Amino acid sequence: MNPNLLKSLWAVALAVGLTLGGTALIKANKVTTTSVERAPMPVAAILYRQQPTFTRDASYLGVIRAGSDSVVGFEVAGVLTSLTATEGMRVSPGDVLAQLGTDRRQARLDAAAAAYQRVVAERAQAEARAERIAQLVEDGSASEQDYDDARFAAQALAAAENTAAAQRQSAQLELEKSTLRAPYEAVVAERLAQTGTVVAPGTPVLRLVTAVGREAHVGVPADVARRLVSGNTYPLLLQGEQVTAELRSIRDDLDPNTLTVGAVFDLPATASVAVGESAVLQIAETVNSAGGWLPISALLEAPRGLWDVLTITADAQGRQRARRESVEILYARGNEVFVRGTLPSEVAVVAAGLQRISPGDLVEPVFDSAMANTATAAPGS
Repeated sequence: MNPNLLKSLWAVALAVGLTLGGTALIKANKVTTTSVERAPMPVAAILYRQQPTFTRDASYLGVIRAGSDSVVGFEVAGVLTSLTATEGMRVSPGDVLAQLGTDRRQARLDAAAAAYQRVVAERAQAEARAERIAQLVEDGSASEQDYDDARFAAQALAAAENTAAAQRQSAQLELEKSTLRAPYEAVVAERLAQTGTVVAPGTPVLRLVTAVGREAHVGVPADVARRLVSGNTYPLLLQGEQVTAELRSIRDDLDPNTLTVGAVFDLPATASVAVGESAVLQIAETVNSAGGWLPISALLEAPRGLWDVLTITADAQGRQRARRESVEILYARGNEVFVRGTLPSEVAVVAAGLQRISPGDLVEPVFDSAMANTATAAPGS
């Protein structure tokens, strides 16, 4: 046989053998790869329970005001000579707050007092003279006309004494009104006048607020106001701390600017807040929208502002696999969210550890009782 032909036949045989062997090896590898699948991964799971409504906490902003907030001033005119009250000072009823000049009023009082004393003395003399004339009439040394004249003079001086007493009292009161005193237990919130200025009657000099007793004034929508009941208590947030306050009153008129109705709450005596600070009224509201509660840890971010969850459903062979489903968040509170979507009620949802799982993976649900209790016990569920 031709040696060259023999070499060619051997080369062809070797090529065919290598090809067949490689194909068999590849097929064997494929069979090995497809026949081995990762064992189901244990995952924390929770049952999604659908409900027709949910409850959310609505918040309405308000402001703290004093139980009594008023401006005070003098009842008489004068020059403000002293302003002893300072902003932030606590005052008691009767404490001196400010003073007007008193020179003229003091002189008027002194003159009125002197006039009163003079009339008193003249009346005493007139009454004594009338008594003496009465005795002389009995002795026949004086006439009845003399007695009548003396008696009428004494009566006139008695009337003059009453007038002088009233004038003295008026001058005394006017002098006392030159001193501005605290009308109640209060804190000086603001000074509205300066010493040396001339003030008219009623000119605001100081602004006072009650030292105790604070109110929260909150504007709420009209439909919310209709659900509030005077005398009931409601939760308020004051500087991050929750207190219970009693609703005292609700206004009848609607604010045209804010379209809200004013509600006034009495704060407990233990509430330590300053006038002007904010208060937040929290009210539970029922929303008529179907969905269910899930922990935030069950969410995967998705495009277009939506979110995804991994449900656990059986495949054709009855094995549990992860499946991606889109949901919409309606309300978030703490570590949980209320969502809606195409999820059927009672479907198992992966509750945590989503970064370890891909859609289609075999999983073994491990139901977390703590998460289940949190979701099912949510208000309004």
